[in-house]
Order: sequence, then C-alpha cells, then structure tokens
Amino acid sequence: MQDYLQAVDDCAQQCVKMLEVESEKRRALMNNEGKNIEAAVKTQQAALMKLETLETRRMQLQEELGFDRSMTVSEILDRLPEGPERERLRELAQSLKDAAAELREQNRQSLELAKLDMRLIESLRGKAGLPETGAGLYAPRKMQDRPMGSGKFNSSF
Repeated sequence: MQDYLQAVDDCAQQCVKMLEVESEKRRALMNNEGKNIEAAVKTQQAALMKLETLETRRMQLQEELGFDRSMTVSEILDRLPEGPERERLRELAQSLKDAAAELREQNRQSLELAKLDMRLIESLRGKAGLPETGAGLYAPRKMQDRPMGSGKFNSSF
C-alpha cells in the first residue's frame, strides 16, 4: 500500500510541475514570445508523457493490491477501511484533484489567449492584404477544444 500511496503522490507532484510550465507558457503567450511558447509546449509534452508513465505505474500497483485497474483513486478510497492509509490516500487524492483541476483551467486560459492571438494575427494579415497562413503552433485549423492530457488521466479520479 505504501508504494501505491507514493505513486499517487508522484502523480500529484507531476501535476504541480506541469502547473509551473503552464504558467510559463501563459506568460510567453501574453508577451508574444514565440520561442518561449514553443519551448514550453515541448516541455509540456515531455511532462505529460512522464505523467502518463506515473499513471500507468499507479494502475499497476492498484491491481497488485487487488483492485481493478480501471478503478479511480476515489473508488479505491471508498473501499479502504478507516485508518491512516485511508486518510493519507484521501489527502493525496484531494491534492491530485486540485492540481489537475488547476492545470485544466490554466490550460483552458492559455488556449483562449492563443486563439485571441491567432484571430488578431489573421485579422491584421487580412487588413494588410496578406493571405491567411493557417500554419503555426496555434493555427485555428489545428487547435482543439479538449481538456489537457489523455482521457485516461482525466478519468482517473
């Protein structure tokens, strides 16, 4: 059980690290710092891959504890008997939920900033008589309105 608790804690800590990167990306978006935006996105992709690895480890450990691999942390929490391990998991689950919710919100805000920037750029290009590019990191045709991360991660709570 201690390994499982550590795995949940590792996931929560990774989300906190990802919050820092998301803040850097948002700052770069607000300051129109293209190279910093690109660097932040690359860092985010690597951090997300690490989070998915941690999440896979967490699911393996819960399986070893006799829980179904598809169960959420909250479902496991509901099945644990009262005691220090349940209380620790409750704290970790709340930290994980809070960090993931904040990460989703900051990601949503960054996406909105990027959309505004693209609309402004495309508008200025149109006024200058230049064709729309449709290219680039946050091009309107490439952006997707979806929560950050994989479906597996978003449904793990």
